Amino acid sequence: MFRYKTICGDRLSARVLENQRTEVKVNCSLLNRFRDLGMPDAYKVA
Repeated sequence: MFRYKTICGDRLSARVLENQRTEVKVNCSLLNRFRDLGMPDAYKVA
């Protein structure tokens, strides 16, 4: 929640519940994308 609120803000801009759900899904997808970009590639050595 800390990372979500830091990057996306602590309030939702949508007023309708269905639109709020969509907004949260998009924001979570964005956070997952950031995480994937920052993770190093791991592979087994010998």
